[in-house]
Formats: sequence, C-alpha cells, structure tokens
Amino acid sequence: MKKPFYITTTLPYVNADPHIGFAMEVIRADIIARWKREQGFEVFFNTGTDERGAKIFEVAKKAGQKPQVYVNEAAKKFQTLIPLLNLSEPNFIRTTDLPHIKAAGEFWRICAQNGHIYKKPYKIKYCVGCELEKTDSELVNGQCPLHPTRKIEEIEEENYFFRFSAFQKPLLALYEKYPDFVVPAERLSEIKS
Repeated sequence: MKKPFYITTTLPYVNADPHIGFAMEVIRADIIARWKREQGFEVFFNTGTDERGAKIFEVAKKAGQKPQVYVNEAAKKFQTLIPLLNLSEPNFIRTTDLPHIKAAGEFWRICAQNGHIYKKPYKIKYCVGCELEKTDSELVNGQCPLHPTRKIEEIEEENYFFRFSAFQKPLLALYEKYPDFVVPAERLSEIKS
C-alpha cells in the first residue's frame, strides 16, 4: 500500500477574479504533488474556492446577483485554471458543494457531541476588507491601514467556538514525536505557537 500524502492550497474567496498570486500558489502545490507521486506516494491534492463571507455577499449585491448565482459564475473562473495551468489531478472543492456541506455538518455534529463546541457572547472590531478581527493596536486613527476607506464594524453577538485548547497537549506531543509532520519545517514553530 502506498504511503498517503495530502497537500492543499488556500481556498480563495471568490469576491474577485483569480490573480497571479493564487496561480503561483497552486502551481507550487502541483509541483510538490507531482514530486510526491514520483516518489511513490498516494497523493491527495486539494484546491478549490471559499464561497462564504461578507465580501462575497457585498460583491454579489453590487453585481445585482443572488450570492449563489454569483459564486457559481466565479468558481468557474477558478476551475478554468486546472487545464490552463496544466495542473495534475487536483480535487476541486467548493464550500457550497453538497459533499462539503455534509462533511462540515458531520464534523460539527461529532465535535458538539464530544463537548468541543460551545456558545458565548463576544464583541469585536471587524474589517470586512480583510475579513479579520482587528485589535486597537492594529488600527490607525480607528481605521484599518489596509482599507482606510472602509468603516470598521463593531460586531457584538453570541457565537459558536471550537474548544481548541483541549487538543493543545496531544498536538504538541504529536509534533514532538513526528517533527516532519508539518512541512515546510519553518511552519512548525508557527503551528506550535
């Protein structure tokens, strides 16, 4: 039986057309996938599109389209990269695909059943442009320096959280036992922190 090897790209938001940065990422991943296949590994090469988020909703609304119609059209642009860049056998997943929705739902069910999901209120400052929470130290005059024309949103809501702390010690032990588990090696310290 061949040893398995998994590689994935980020799943880019479809709020804009594919760009050279993503092409560079997917080509690099493909090079590694091909190299591992040549070494005899059974490779699962994953790429695709993330079709959820505030920016996508904004862009669809601006285009006068329902979000699902917009993401269907946008995902096709990313899928055309497969033959255009001569990518080798990638699994192309969309976060609005039924298999992804089912898998995410099953993951949620298992986590909730085991007490790894909890609900609590929280309040954050949020930049839709970055799709990230922002701390006061990251803001300049109350604005995101990367998106100074966008208003920082203050979000206060009850939300679900994953109890990641329950996995901290077992994961650190795994990384200690298998130091080559995370590649490239420089990402290991990032993962550990």
